[in-house]
Amino acid sequence: MLSDLPPGTVLSDPVGPLLDLVVHLGIWAALVLTLVWLRFVWWRERMIRKLAKEYPESADQLRRSARSVSVLGRGRAVIPPDAYARTHRVVVAPLGDGRPGESFWGPGLNVATGDLGPDGSRQDVRVVLAERTNMLVVCLGRVGQRTGDFELRPAAERPQVAQDLYVAPQAAIGPVDRVDSALGVGWRTTCTFGGAATLTDTHVDHDGWAFVIGVLSYSWHARAVEALDEILATWQWIEAYQPVA
Repeated sequence: MLSDLPPGTVLSDPVGPLLDLVVHLGIWAALVLTLVWLRFVWWRERMIRKLAKEYPESADQLRRSARSVSVLGRGRAVIPPDAYARTHRVVVAPLGDGRPGESFWGPGLNVATGDLGPDGSRQDVRVVLAERTNMLVVCLGRVGQRTGDFELRPAAERPQVAQDLYVAPQAAIGPVDRVDSALGVGWRTTCTFGGAATLTDTHVDHDGWAFVIGVLSYSWHARAVEALDEILATWQWIEAYQPVA
């Protein structure tokens, strides 16, 4: 019987120990989140310093652009009721190192964090179009730049370069197609991605910078590409030193 236990034991008075456990778990969770946050900030500042050395004339703009992105992300992705809706204007400002920004109208918010990669690439955009269907925009860097033995080739060549690097279960679907839009001249390739998903990438160059605009889906991929093309019809480049309206 619990009534026979001496007072002050866990079984006779469990509230105190449970509260202690909750407090300790909360402290550990806060420490883990702090470490993750510090690691992200350290990485971001490292990339800012690297780019500022390469482009000293744009150092201030680089710092402002990179630090304007929330460390905690841009909010939770919400599935829009209509993938074809044009209810949200997505704007990505130029970074300050010469690369352009972009704007377009889509069905939802941009939830990309804008992280810079070690090769200077940046994910500019992730917009949810539908359940398990995403539009992605990545600036790969300057055309012709080298990272180790890899050279960033022009847009017309990148789809074939990508296909040559596919590893099963990733495999090309159909030929490389030329696609003209408000982006400019684009080169499009489609592949299986991870087995269950399908990915269509459109490669384009602008002012010497390489971009890829992708749509990743797990069903009804033709409709996802159709929705993407309607978004691309609203695309506008923001030149490197053009004020963002």
